[in-house]
Amino acid sequence: MTGAFCCSDGRLNQLQNNIYWSQRSNNITIPTDCPTREKAGWTGDVVVYGATALYNQDMTAFYEDWLKSIRMEQTENGHVLNTVPLIKNYIQQTTAGSMGWGDVILTLPLQLYHRKGDIRVLQENYGAMEKWMSAMRQSADEFPTGNPMGGITQEEFESMTPRQQENQRYLINTGFHFGDWLALDREQGDKSVGATDIYLVANAYYLYVTSLVAQTARVLGKDKDAEYYEELHAKTLESFQEEYYTSRGRIVSETQTGCVLSLHFGLAKEKDREKILNTLLANVEDHKNHLTTGFLGTPYLCHALSDNGAHQMASILFMRDDYPSWLYAVKKGATTIWERWDAIMPDGTMHHPGLNSMNHYAYGSIGDWIYRKIGGVNQLEAGYHRFYVRPMFVRGIEEARTELETPYGKIVSAWSCKNKKIHVEIHVPANTSAVIYLPEKEEGLNVGSGTYIYEYDTATSLKELRFSLDNTLGEVMAEPLGKQMLD
Repeated sequence: MTGAFCCSDGRLNQLQNNIYWSQRSNNITIPTDCPTREKAGWTGDVVVYGATALYNQDMTAFYEDWLKSIRMEQTENGHVLNTVPLIKNYIQQTTAGSMGWGDVILTLPLQLYHRKGDIRVLQENYGAMEKWMSAMRQSADEFPTGNPMGGITQEEFESMTPRQQENQRYLINTGFHFGDWLALDREQGDKSVGATDIYLVANAYYLYVTSLVAQTARVLGKDKDAEYYEELHAKTLESFQEEYYTSRGRIVSETQTGCVLSLHFGLAKEKDREKILNTLLANVEDHKNHLTTGFLGTPYLCHALSDNGAHQMASILFMRDDYPSWLYAVKKGATTIWERWDAIMPDGTMHHPGLNSMNHYAYGSIGDWIYRKIGGVNQLEAGYHRFYVRPMFVRGIEEARTELETPYGKIVSAWSCKNKKIHVEIHVPANTSAVIYLPEKEEGLNVGSGTYIYEYDTATSLKELRFSLDNTLGEVMAEPLGKQMLD
């Protein structure tokens, strides 16, 4: 174990424990999606969960071994399959990988590099990264005569102006993609896919990994490659913005995931970001302050909110304990992470076991937000040679402690906010430096190795409100004092 988080709320400590145990029980020989039903090495689960996994445990040797298997099973045309090793004989498995799944060949090596600072993992996987990007670039050049999954047809393509046709050649419009898998916002058809346009999700991830391969090329000193991928990213982004946003900043899929990917991956124009954030907030509020995201939107939901001035809403979503939420499963007695938000419904009914794992770490990706936002630990250089600590308060958490073992030693970020006092303690390992951003203070403090303790007055109270406008009249009346006050 390399990371630890605990706080004053026992439910959140149980959530952290559930994340850890789903990780531990699903990482034997290969990273499986669940240890009980499929036992398959689904690549998409690691795309969304890899960052959290590397906080909790030293996964270096384990993931490097699995990356070797991914390279061995990569197809001749460059596709990374949806499960490694391949054990499911789906057509889409044998011919192509899905965006958000095959992208693991880019996301995981970079996560390993950032965690340890060892450049070799990038060197070993760079060739496979380029093959995957080449396959996706080829997919963007293909136009079917008809595609039941969406995209555009050959007839639609031929009716476009030359400029529109050129833009379309930078977007993926073909092939099978899982989209925002198991999102809760689809009302008709295959509800496991989610309501966000499948090709919007696919192209959002395509842009994301294009930026990652450009970063990798820069780290490896391959400047010509980096320039090529940076130019590809710029042209693809231009096409994406023309395809999926209106001139006034409306988005094709005004879902939570559509907005989250737009904000977190930097896809929307700067002038439209505030509008898209407001659209996201309105969507959350329309669902009575609940999430609806699936596999590809959930990892970045709270990040998108916290990073764009809506940390309070991120905190509300994180602290909910009714359906759907992370703490809903804890309240139901879960000791691992569920595959579905609604694995057990409020009335106690369950989905068919064919698609209902009770030990499935994908939604444990919230751990990344816990370490980076509540704990506040974020790196500035690979391997944490330089990092910053910026704890962000969450109502209902009066104290928290986050620890992370790095190649230089242990980082500790501990804070409390109670009794009108803020207390912060930060440990910076030897041979490293950090910037400390204290809660409710403006300037960052540049420090070297050592232990730093700060205490100062505050008017902030983080005590959880017993009742809010979200409560029903029935919940208020169930409390003797509430009934007395109403009488």
